[in-house]
Amino acid sequence: MLDAIVIGAGQAGLGVGWHLARCGVPHVILERGRVGETWRTQRWDSFALNTPSWMNRMPGESVDAQQPRDDFLGRDAWVAHLEGYAAAAAYPVRTGVEVTRVESRPDGTFRVHALVGASMPETLEARSVVIAAGSQRVPRIPRIAGALPLATPSIHTAHYVSPAGSPPGAVLVVGSGQSGVQIAEELVLAGRTVHLSTSRVARIRRRYRGRDTLEWLVPAGFWDQRVESLPDPSLRLAPQPLTSGVGRYGHTVSLQWLESLGVRLVGHLREVAGARLSFDDDLGANIRFADDRAAEFDRALADGVAAQGIDGTLPPVEPDPANDPHPDPGSIHSPESLDLDDAGVGVVIWSTGFGGRFDWLPPEILDERGVPRHDGVSTPIPGLYVIGFPWLTKRKSGIILGIDEDAHTLAERLAGRLAD
Repeated sequence: MLDAIVIGAGQAGLGVGWHLARCGVPHVILERGRVGETWRTQRWDSFALNTPSWMNRMPGESVDAQQPRDDFLGRDAWVAHLEGYAAAAAYPVRTGVEVTRVESRPDGTFRVHALVGASMPETLEARSVVIAAGSQRVPRIPRIAGALPLATPSIHTAHYVSPAGSPPGAVLVVGSGQSGVQIAEELVLAGRTVHLSTSRVARIRRRYRGRDTLEWLVPAGFWDQRVESLPDPSLRLAPQPLTSGVGRYGHTVSLQWLESLGVRLVGHLREVAGARLSFDDDLGANIRFADDRAAEFDRALADGVAAQGIDGTLPPVEPDPANDPHPDPGSIHSPESLDLDDAGVGVVIWSTGFGGRFDWLPPEILDERGVPRHDGVSTPIPGLYVIGFPWLTKRKSGIILGIDEDAHTLAERLAGRLAD
């Protein structure tokens, strides 16, 4: 019987593995595909991390002098980094093993059922199990997608590859979160006609006075904020603000800036009736919302610099046309409808987010959304833990920056339980 089984070999699973080894806990990491499988198969060719490299160090890693701390790794470079990290530590990773069921036993141990190579069943036993399988790896597509004409290709961003790899013709991107705006930008710069169905998403500028804005948030305690300190707990479900890691220092993205590039903006998709799509008249409101949040963020940055007393030592605020507010968003009224045939749309790309799939876990720990209930890294079943979820313990829990701290807490707690 194993002391611990970790399910998932992405950054969360590997981070837990490092801390379990430090605590002297024998374990195995089971991965349905390859190390970093979701990064490999659900990110497009030009994808870049939206967090600079200083935020992406894994547990036990020191600053890499060969790589600028404010660089942004692309998809392939990040996957290679995870592979090298796993190889250097000789992690006990078993790839091609898909867990199909985790069974909690009366004696407090666990039986983990799996398929090896997609066909050979295997059962393992362990004193503890760590769920590091990811809560953002299953594409979510709204039901109205089923009403599209069969002749119109429809894909999720998880299956978008590149402009050249997309069907010919115009493109409709549904959803203006981080993935949606980045894909719309890439497509329009490649010469494609792009329609973007927008939604209400905040925006932040990419750089502020010589630094990436995410770095300015550290002394303010932003990344260490806990759910209970939020003015409204539902804010934890808000989409990540618009920004991009493409380019030497990344860049800011706004809806009005995309329009200046040639993207044709429409409101939120309301209805699909064959080839005819209807949209809400909320484009102006969506632009205003992002502008207002960006202005609030800029004020917070300025206040933070003033509080540190370093204003005179910094360069001036960088010109950033993409962060300029729209002069009159209230005057904007987007088209009410779009006929896919008349517009020559050759593909619809659903940028409508990801979810998790946890029906292989004991049903008593799942909430009404089918997501594991947890108190920090612990679930209601002793010995069953989770990691890598947004807001697991703090704001940073759902990104690479938060893995080290959460994995340390989890490993210490797990090792302590085994020692009892």
